[in-house]
Amino acid sequence: MRLWLFLVLVTLGCGPGIIRAPEDERGAAAPLAEQAERVRVRRLLVAFEGAEGASAEITRTRDEARERAEMLAGMARDPNTSFVELVTSYGDTPPDHDDRNTVRILTRGSDAWNDDVESAALELPVGGVTSPVETPAGFVIVKREADPSERTAGPTQIGARHILISFRGARDAAPTVTRTREEAEALARQIASSARDEANDWNELHAEYSDEPNAPAGGDLGIFGRGQMVPSFERAAFALEVNQISDPVESRFGFHVIQRTQ
Repeated sequence: MRLWLFLVLVTLGCGPGIIRAPEDERGAAAPLAEQAERVRVRRLLVAFEGAEGASAEITRTRDEARERAEMLAGMARDPNTSFVELVTSYGDTPPDHDDRNTVRILTRGSDAWNDDVESAALELPVGGVTSPVETPAGFVIVKREADPSERTAGPTQIGARHILISFRGARDAAPTVTRTREEAEALARQIASSARDEANDWNELHAEYSDEPNAPAGGDLGIFGRGQMVPSFERAAFALEVNQISDPVESRFGFHVIQRTQ
């Protein structure tokens, strides 16, 4: 464990001041993945005095436990920090199962998990970390692990950009969007054809047609891995060659015209 992590946690445990953990940033414009039905996770518990199953050695208050959990969640999102080390060194033993260095399977509807923890964990992309969730046993932080059984051939990460054509009733569709689903699909096909024509500029097409709220320039989603986007979008994007442009791909947000960039 790095020295700075140890010093910060010691400061956190001893001092009354609040050290804010980094916010959980999510790209509002990206077609993020829908909740999974079954995920592999690691769990970290921060207990407090009087919590269910808390040992007699735990004397921190509920507020101190929350503060500590927020700090640990922020550190867990640092790609250079080992979640296993955090659990092993700073996690408290849950009353139902010792989670130190243990991967567990979380399934929707299982009675083995707190409902709030289950809901938060099933929303995570692979590698994602929840914010602390309060349970009777204390504050729980969950990190989603990759499932080896779901690995497929091909790249594990790509870059892509997209143009979104929404329709009335699609998720996050603006009130000004009145076109039908059929009209949206037809327009998306026209845009895909135009985007393949080298005489047309992608950024100009995006600026003119995309209905994506808070869109980055050109609808650029940057680099993302498997499990981070809605399934239909992911399948289409990962099947593309670099610079190839897809036919319209439907998701709950509307129809996407996707170009793989990396």
